[in-house]
Amino acid sequence: MAGDAGFFVWEGCGKTIRFIDMFAGIGGFREGLTRAGGFVCVGHCECDKYAERSYRALFDCKGEWYIEDARKADPATMPDFDLLCGGFPCQAFSLAGNRRGFGDPRGTLFFELARLAEARHPRYLLFENVPGLLSHDGGRTFAAILDALDRLGYGVEWQVLNSKDFGVPQSRRRVYIVGYLDDRCRGKILPFTYTTAAPAARRLGAGYPIKEATSKGYKLAYPGDSIDLGYTTTNTRRGRVGHGIAHTLTTSGNMGTLEAPRPVRTPLVAEPWRNPQRARKPGAPMFTLTTKDRHGIMQAGRIRRLTPRECLRLQGWQDDRIDKILAVTSEAQAYKQAGNGVTVNVVEAIGRRLAAVDAELNGGTAPAP
Repeated sequence: MAGDAGFFVWEGCGKTIRFIDMFAGIGGFREGLTRAGGFVCVGHCECDKYAERSYRALFDCKGEWYIEDARKADPATMPDFDLLCGGFPCQAFSLAGNRRGFGDPRGTLFFELARLAEARHPRYLLFENVPGLLSHDGGRTFAAILDALDRLGYGVEWQVLNSKDFGVPQSRRRVYIVGYLDDRCRGKILPFTYTTAAPAARRLGAGYPIKEATSKGYKLAYPGDSIDLGYTTTNTRRGRVGHGIAHTLTTSGNMGTLEAPRPVRTPLVAEPWRNPQRARKPGAPMFTLTTKDRHGIMQAGRIRRLTPRECLRLQGWQDDRIDKILAVTSEAQAYKQAGNGVTVNVVEAIGRRLAAVDAELNGGTAPAP
């Protein structure tokens, strides 16, 4: 590595960006970067045995570096890599959690990423977390993260992106953090100044008649009612996508042609006051998937819970990949894995920009747009 004129020049760089997939879950980062093109995974880290089973069902990991606990990762044993990526545990910063931040052991796992970056100095970093990270402890938590990366020599940019703007009908806001050693990357990966889907925001709505309401919440639809989320096959990179969940919903059985389904937040809860605004307007994006909530859809006055397959589709997974996940995991774990994951489409969009910038700087060939 040599440098002059205020930036780094990387010598001997290949055309493929090698990456380590930390806190990998079922592999949303790996799937998105693979789709983007120009990336190859050389190792991953995941402590959840069920997520790890799904990951290995999806990807050929033979011969790759692997460790279960990030705290035990030895930089000296890791293969060469250009990109360190991962969604470090977000529960410590989430509004849905207790927001203990660095006071929660999970909140300190960011510094395991910083430790590996300090030891190996990869060219790029790509992290994901909940937007609550930005405001936690009056902004001091995020300031500590920025300070740590700055001391390691990284330029850092971040942006809150919503999955619904990237071709999936789920409203899921997450902050994406990009780090780079070469200052010529500035402003070329983030921010996105446009989206790949219609940006129309949807107001929350209520008052639609339901089949039955009890003290424990809405009653699910009957077994004969069938509504399946179909995978979006349009070319999202050219903007030919739908405005909301209706774009990927089809109806069958005796329900006929009806008003577009309404997304419903957690149809079955013991305390109805927890979700005073449960239903969105017809065709709006689904509420954010979590590890605990079991959202549903309302149509023809009936409500039913989303299936695990539908939840994984809302995270950008294609059916042939979902088949492999569902073949090795339980329904309960599949819900958890979908809620814990990163949206594949968003990672793909960021990966394409990163690969294009890397090719520009190092004389490689960027993936086709």
